Amino acid sequence: MRNLKLQYCKELDTDVAQARQLLLQPEFNGEASDTVFIVTDSQLYTSDAGSKVIADLPDIVGAEFLQLDNVICLASGAGEVLLVNPETGATTEGTYCDVGIERMAWSPNQEVVAFVTRTHNVVLMTSTFDVIAEQPLDAELSEDQQFVNVGWGKKETQFHGSEGKQAAKKGSGDQGASQDWEQLNKDIHISWRGDGALFVVSYVAAQVGRTFKVYDIDGKLQHTAEKSANLQEALAWRPAGNWIALPQRFPNKSTIALFEKNGLRHREIVLPFDLQEESVVQLRWSEDSDILAIRTATKDGERVYLYTIGNYHWYLKQVLIFGPEDPLALLQWDTRMGAEHTLHILRQSGKHLVYRWAFAIDCLKNSGIVGVIDGKRLLITDFSKVVVPPPMSQRVLQLEDYVKAISWNHGCLCVYTSDRKLNFYDPMQQWSGNEPKAFQLGPDPELSKLPLANLTYFNSDYLIATHSSGDSTRLLLINKEPDDDDVNEEGLPCYKLQSSLRINGLVNLVAVGKCDKFYVQTVKNGHSYEVDVTTFNTFKVERTHVQLAQPADQMEWFNLNSESTGGLITLRSQQLLHIDGQRIAEDVTSFCVVGNYLAYTQLNVLHFVRLRDRHQVSSRSIERGGKLVTAVAREARVVLQLPRGNLEAICPRVLALELFSDLLKRKEYQAAMEMLRKHRINLNIICDHNVKQFVADAHVFLQQIKDSQWLCLFLSELQNEDYSKGMYSSNYEAGKQSYPEDYRVENKIEYICRLLGKIMEQATNPVDVKRFRLALITAYVKLGHMELALKLIWKEKQSDAASADQMLKYLLYLVDVNDLYNVALGMYDFGIVLFVAQKSQKDPKEFLPYLNELKALPVDYRKFRIDDHLKKYASALSHLAACGEEHYEEALEFIKKHELYTAGLTCYQGHEDFHKSICVAYADHLRANARLENASLMYERGGQLQQALLSAKHTLDWQRVLVLAKKLNEPLDQVALSLVGPLQQQGRHLEAYELVKDHGGDREKQLEVLLEGHLYGRAIYEAGLHDESLLATKIAPALLSFGTQLQTSLQADLQLFLDYKQRLLDIRQKQAAGGTENDADMDIEEADLLSDTTSLHSSRFSGTSRGTGKTFRSSKNRRKHERKLLSLKPGNPFEDIALIDALHNHVTKIAQQQQPVRDTCKALLQISGCTSSSSSSSVDCFSLAASLQLEFKALLKAVEAALDEIWIPELVGSGAAAQHLTGPNVDYLALQKEQRYALISPLKRFKPQLNLIDWQHEILQ
Repeated sequence: MRNLKLQYCKELDTDVAQARQLLLQPEFNGEASDTVFIVTDSQLYTSDAGSKVIADLPDIVGAEFLQLDNVICLASGAGEVLLVNPETGATTEGTYCDVGIERMAWSPNQEVVAFVTRTHNVVLMTSTFDVIAEQPLDAELSEDQQFVNVGWGKKETQFHGSEGKQAAKKGSGDQGASQDWEQLNKDIHISWRGDGALFVVSYVAAQVGRTFKVYDIDGKLQHTAEKSANLQEALAWRPAGNWIALPQRFPNKSTIALFEKNGLRHREIVLPFDLQEESVVQLRWSEDSDILAIRTATKDGERVYLYTIGNYHWYLKQVLIFGPEDPLALLQWDTRMGAEHTLHILRQSGKHLVYRWAFAIDCLKNSGIVGVIDGKRLLITDFSKVVVPPPMSQRVLQLEDYVKAISWNHGCLCVYTSDRKLNFYDPMQQWSGNEPKAFQLGPDPELSKLPLANLTYFNSDYLIATHSSGDSTRLLLINKEPDDDDVNEEGLPCYKLQSSLRINGLVNLVAVGKCDKFYVQTVKNGHSYEVDVTTFNTFKVERTHVQLAQPADQMEWFNLNSESTGGLITLRSQQLLHIDGQRIAEDVTSFCVVGNYLAYTQLNVLHFVRLRDRHQVSSRSIERGGKLVTAVAREARVVLQLPRGNLEAICPRVLALELFSDLLKRKEYQAAMEMLRKHRINLNIICDHNVKQFVADAHVFLQQIKDSQWLCLFLSELQNEDYSKGMYSSNYEAGKQSYPEDYRVENKIEYICRLLGKIMEQATNPVDVKRFRLALITAYVKLGHMELALKLIWKEKQSDAASADQMLKYLLYLVDVNDLYNVALGMYDFGIVLFVAQKSQKDPKEFLPYLNELKALPVDYRKFRIDDHLKKYASALSHLAACGEEHYEEALEFIKKHELYTAGLTCYQGHEDFHKSICVAYADHLRANARLENASLMYERGGQLQQALLSAKHTLDWQRVLVLAKKLNEPLDQVALSLVGPLQQQGRHLEAYELVKDHGGDREKQLEVLLEGHLYGRAIYEAGLHDESLLATKIAPALLSFGTQLQTSLQADLQLFLDYKQRLLDIRQKQAAGGTENDADMDIEEADLLSDTTSLHSSRFSGTSRGTGKTFRSSKNRRKHERKLLSLKPGNPFEDIALIDALHNHVTKIAQQQQPVRDTCKALLQISGCTSSSSSSSVDCFSLAASLQLEFKALLKAVEAALDEIWIPELVGSGAAAQHLTGPNVDYLALQKEQRYALISPLKRFKPQLNLIDWQHEILQ
């Protein structure tokens, strides 16, 4: 589908006549040079300094620029091979052949050179001219290399009917014999395959005629061509290596025969001329094998044909016509990187023409109409209507001459032919079944001499073209509206040059912008200029729009459909895609603007970029090597051409959703639904596109969708998910979705079904009522209201049984018949049950006796049996409660069986005695499940106070115990004192003291309880009120003993904290100094504590190292290994982790001692201030309090100072400290540490909070 577009034709003058070969200066430092070397019969010229002669050598038969040595190799017919320095002109002898040289050809990698001598010997040498092999050109293949013909498909093996067997024996004669080989051109040609592994030699063999042989890089003959008549001397091996091209004439056609490397004819290119009248002079493949150039000669001039292949069809893309006044000397493709499509042509006069070609898709913007050039035919296909595989097409335009370029403008077509005529056609939509008529214009005298490049249909009156000369380019504004007197020699009206503008540099691209503006790009500096066509029809360069580091090969202007802005898209040969100079992607092979999106392809992926914000929104896989041809936004269709040439049309979801969005904005729900179903897009997006709008227009939606099945499909696909934020988020911007106030995504199904169901239920039109029946059933099913669906069907059955059957059949598609039978049974209407049962696979012998049995029961008990059968136990109990007292026993068993105690209490609220029985049963159930507090309450409600008292005692609810004991007339003091011991065991010393105080305990017993619970403040209070002598005799000794013990504990806590801290710091220092060398001593079983995905685990314990087969997946083994992990034993591989865990627990314990220390110090101060105590005891208490506060202060200070040293940022594993754990430059040592720290509890990876309070006493500081 690609055409060859002429980017520029540069005209240079070399002043070298009769050129025979052109050598290009190779690239140095990535920059191509304009210097060329021209070889004539006897001299070597350079284009520098006005075509200077740098070497003389008579009868030059071959030349090559050797890049590695920076010399030019020349070979003469006399046998001399010279190496010429192109800068100094100094020559050195390479080798010499005493019998003369006929032809020389270097391999593409310039490591081997092939010669054919005048005695027809093939000589192969290295780059240093060491002989590799030499053999005669007429040498035959060995017997094992000869062709084997088994006769399949030959005339001798075919049936000839009445002609008999003699017809099979009639020989067709030797094809080569018909050719007088002595009169043929005896020139010898050599061509190398692109990889330099093989080369072919074409020559004239005696008694055979023109043929060729294939040799390998070692000079060994590999293949000989099959016998073929009328081959001509031109020869070219495609660099890709699959075909050897030679001209061949048949009685009925002229072709370029394509042979395989084994010498067998594979296929052909049928030429549009006769080789007897127009002979082939040269065949040349472009370096990338895409284009075949055929140079021909006639008595009227010379021509160059450019062919490309696609889908096994050869397209004639360009024809260059040259007059006889200045014949061609040679043509040659550029061999430099990035210039593979540059064609050099030298004329006999010395004029050097440089044609730069580029592949381009000629399509009409925003339509899908594509034109393909094929000789005198223009193949046109409208991909918005039909996808026709090439080389076929929808329409074919036959023109009088070869097509060179086409251009579109608002549907109108302009075709530029090789006779330099312009043919204009009306829009394709106006073409009838016959051949459309063209309005033809001829060139005026000035334009008839200029080769036009970048021909662009600018507007309805003008075209734009370029013409390059030297290093500058003329921009041409061509007027297509001829005057009445503007007629050429043929009588055709003429197009003429309206105005022109010369700019520096070679323009290779032109793109039409907006408002009479267009953009041109120059090759040298990559500048893209914005050019304006003024009201006086002249050009004005406005500004440099963008500059790229290197010029682009494709350029296109886009306008956003929704806005008035646009931009310039460029694609460089290095496959870099830019928009206004901003890089979008690399490795891009093609692009196309589709509505508000830019589609571009990479090797096997198709991407879409939203042009408004240039954000990539979607990607999808395509076949490897596919390229974009065109796109039709209104059909959401993208057409790709695959490497072989066949087409593939796809409808990307992102484009379909764009069309769908426009339809919903216009509230065209019917068309939107059709499009979604066509493109297999989830129907949830209808409401998720704009929930507010859909809710407001729900009646419009139901009114437009006439097909009931479509409504059912929409309702059945509803999901509690916002598809605009999930599956189809590519077309929606996050945060812009708005919902109604009472709408929640998690309740979307219920909300939409209720909304639509309410509207459908209110329908009064009989047509709408009938149309909504199935949709209403679907809504009921989605809501879980199958009873309503059955009621609707049953109501319909009373008036139209056939319709009801259809509705029930549809319902059975949505719901399992057995489930629906149970729903019908739960409605207690046996008519509905029988109606549903008839549609099921149930045996009437099974369900009819059951139904008859139910009918015989009382109504309430029948409903109980039905609900019990359906496992609706709560409802069944309510019906059983309505059956009366005779079913109490059954009810109690039913409640116990199904644990319906709460429901039973509610149902039997008015049945006092039975209600108590339920309470007792409930209490037994609670006590069995160790919920004693609630069991005590239920025993009390059931009247069993003794059981209530026992349950309350077990929970130590002493207040409730005393209340129940009083109801049971038990001795309260005895009961109360029996609770003191258990309360003390639970640490509830103050409550135990209250019981002793209130229920007969003496003062000593009360004081004993307070001192045992370390409630010294309360003990001092009680002693001060009742007996101060107890302060010295009982309280002071106990307090001093506890203070001393607490002081010793604080000292031990400080020492333990410092030990743990120092061990942790030592371990970290060793790890930092020695890396992970200690990890080698890790027990294999310890490695299983790590995650299977950690590098620490996988790097050392992979493969056979885990051959023990232990998985440690059981909870018992897991706890065992966790204990090993947190073991504080020195030498544990995870000792640092165990220390961090122990330190966290220890610091938390220390922080919790603030209040106990404060209370103890306060009690000591109170004792020391009592006058009744001895002076020595007072001093001891004060000094102990001061010492205790000082010890605890030092402990807290040491802990606070060490927190940041222990809990380092690496433990947290986030923020800046974790940036080195991802990305291309991963710190694997840090990653290993992170994986170790992951074994610590997440809470303990953060330093503990001390939550300091005002615990110090100022008088002790």
